[in-house]
Amino acid sequence: MVSGRRGEKRQEQQAFALKGTMPAITMLCLKTADVSAVERQLADHISQMPHFFLHLPILLDLEALGDEHVDLGALAQLLRKHNLVPIAVRNPTDAQRERAVAAGLGVLRTPLSRSTRQPSAEGNTPTPAPVAVAPAAAERGSTGAAADRGPAAPARRPREAAPPPDAAEPPPAGLTVRHPVRSGQVIYVPHGDLVVLSPVSSGAELIANDNIHVYAPLRGRAMAGAHNNADASIFCMSLEAEFVSIAGRYLMADEIPDEHRGKPARISVQSDGLVITRL
Repeated sequence: MVSGRRGEKRQEQQAFALKGTMPAITMLCLKTADVSAVERQLADHISQMPHFFLHLPILLDLEALGDEHVDLGALAQLLRKHNLVPIAVRNPTDAQRERAVAAGLGVLRTPLSRSTRQPSAEGNTPTPAPVAVAPAAAERGSTGAAADRGPAAPARRPREAAPPPDAAEPPPAGLTVRHPVRSGQVIYVPHGDLVVLSPVSSGAELIANDNIHVYAPLRGRAMAGAHNNADASIFCMSLEAEFVSIAGRYLMADEIPDEHRGKPARISVQSDGLVITRL
């Protein structure tokens, strides 16, 4: 009888496994402790691409706040109100760490230390934008346009460099990325097409107001027609995406037909939905 029970115990299925991996997570870098300012700008960004932000896991980076007090409980509640999922903080001070734990947030253990900030002359420090979502370090293409900012922090022209009214400069004509787009990176192109000549990893995000071209496997998330441009398309040499969206219409990975998986494809809008055609 004893040996029989031991045999049953040995055959019991393992209930879980612990793995020290880091999935792709969107990082929200706070530039202000004003929760109201965060909510105003966040609501505006979410209204442009609601399906992109739905149930998105969020990592809060507190480095830019220094020792400033921030109500992390109110901030976590705000994110959940907008169907986001706050999971942890990064670069907190000791006091911020305690408030994060009290708010039900984890604390990311990272080898990256808080940067040393030099005090600046009073009145000479410009006021930063309140929120920057997912500032991943992406590659720069041949056009020279910045590729390392997500939709929450589009590039701004310095005021003193603005052209006169009668010599308005046309918007940049897209961006070409020649190197692999790694997990966690976000590339955002506010004008023109986004062209990627290398693989896009799972967890990476491509966002463009016009077309997206990937001349390699597309395994991450791709959102074309970000500002309701239904004429945009997504082209790729191997469709393995986690999520694709054009002008608010979207398909999750399990909604992509098997016959198009791993094949060259074009995704476009038709009859208020997305259709996939072979290339």
